Amino acid sequence: MSILLMEEPMQFLSAAFIILWVISFALYYLVPVKRQWIILAVASGLFYVAGTGGIPIGILLTGTGAYAGGLYLKRSLETQKNVLSDIADKERKKIVKLGFERRRRRVQILYFVCSLGILLCAKYMVVILPCLQKLGLITPRSDTFFGRIVMPLGISFYTLTAIGYVVDVGREQCRAQENPVRLFLFLAYFPAITQGPFNRYAKLQGEFEREHVFDYERMLFGVQRFVWGAFKKLVIADRINLFVGNVFGSAAGGVPGSIYALAVVLYMLQLYADFSGYMDMALGISETFDIFLPENFKRPYFSKSVAEFWRRWHITLGTWFKDYVMFTFVMSKTGRKIGKASKKKMPRMGKHVTGIIGTMLVWLLTGMWHGRTVNYILWGVYYGVIMCISLVLEQQYVIWRERLHIKGGKGYSFFSMARTWVIVFAADVLIRAESLSQAGEIYRALLLDFRLMEGILGVTDHGLGRYGFLLLAAACILWLAVSVWEEKGKDVRRMITESPMVLRWCCYYGVVLLLLITGIYGGSYDTAAFLYQSF
Repeated sequence: MSILLMEEPMQFLSAAFIILWVISFALYYLVPVKRQWIILAVASGLFYVAGTGGIPIGILLTGTGAYAGGLYLKRSLETQKNVLSDIADKERKKIVKLGFERRRRRVQILYFVCSLGILLCAKYMVVILPCLQKLGLITPRSDTFFGRIVMPLGISFYTLTAIGYVVDVGREQCRAQENPVRLFLFLAYFPAITQGPFNRYAKLQGEFEREHVFDYERMLFGVQRFVWGAFKKLVIADRINLFVGNVFGSAAGGVPGSIYALAVVLYMLQLYADFSGYMDMALGISETFDIFLPENFKRPYFSKSVAEFWRRWHITLGTWFKDYVMFTFVMSKTGRKIGKASKKKMPRMGKHVTGIIGTMLVWLLTGMWHGRTVNYILWGVYYGVIMCISLVLEQQYVIWRERLHIKGGKGYSFFSMARTWVIVFAADVLIRAESLSQAGEIYRALLLDFRLMEGILGVTDHGLGRYGFLLLAAACILWLAVSVWEEKGKDVRRMITESPMVLRWCCYYGVVLLLLITGIYGGSYDTAAFLYQSF
């Protein structure tokens, strides 16, 4: 127990986690099928307590509220059906039904306010605590106490997951869970608690409830995916961080625009390798338990538009905002009123008004969810504006292409991908810069102080040497090759499994050796947490 209950968050790549995974895996297939979920619940509890390093009051409050709210909504719906079945008059039925809906809506709003309040307090406690100290309301020693209580592991993820559960129960898209431990397992399932993916209750509960039998091939596939994710994290993402962290952390200033350009491009790859690497590990771990989580990435840098990029990047977050924010606003009375009024006043543009407002709302909230600084809010507004422009000009793009005689082909596809990269590049400057002023300095250097030759000659002076760049290039070429095969619809894991034994084991040993030599024991080793764990 002393190994697991450590002060620092338990990472997937730690010895403590591997021990937890192996023991849980063995017990999972030894106990009766009907008791397998208990093993997962215990493993999730151990992982969560170890990762929090303190009192897990946040998830307890959020989970208790979701449990109580779900039961209330369930009983309200059942009572409504019983009451309405005894009423013959249609007008009376309508009034009674409206009364039930209003009471359920109030309960849902109360839960949303409380849950989001806890989330906002946790996210902004770094700002709030110094203010309270200046006012003399708390002592400096209170930092440790509050830090252990108000910074729950994965709060940004389990809060939205819990809200989605309450909404789905209210929409009758799933049944309320009557067992609080089972609901805790849904919210705190250990492969997904820290960075997702976001799960829907009906889908994940169905995975938990079905029969699970040990299968060697499935276990092998899960381990393969875990190792591939570790490769992307340790060999690519952490190695890139040596260069990117040095460039953006430079206090001296005067960095050439060309170095900033390379640093931002590498940061784009770092963020993708780090986050998708985590997802590969999470889905691989879950696959060994015969629990299949939703895919969260689909090779986003092959996208031909920003909209497509966000349909491929952090897929479950985008789906969450679409279903629970965009859909709720558009179908609300306010949304419908705005839509009708705008169509009357602006026959041509009016049809887009509701979509524009909903899109800007989604992206403003997305920016606030990702971070607490002005940079993240501007990042969200930037993408919101891009999306709205694309929405309004969608039909016009088709007309322009016809007039300019632009035909689809490999050349135009590459141009579309490059255009998307540039748009994402400009946005990523905001979220990687240490401050808004540094972001402004980077934009200035990119446009007015590029100094290409100075950047080329001094590229190895920023934390990553020539050998490091060569290793990084080799790893990225391997990653690109796998991505191209997957984009063409090929199952790379199955291709490896079905290949001749010598080739198959050469692939296994090659990746593991590359991981051990250039990742864990090489220059790229870094104990830093996953990037999205800070969101």
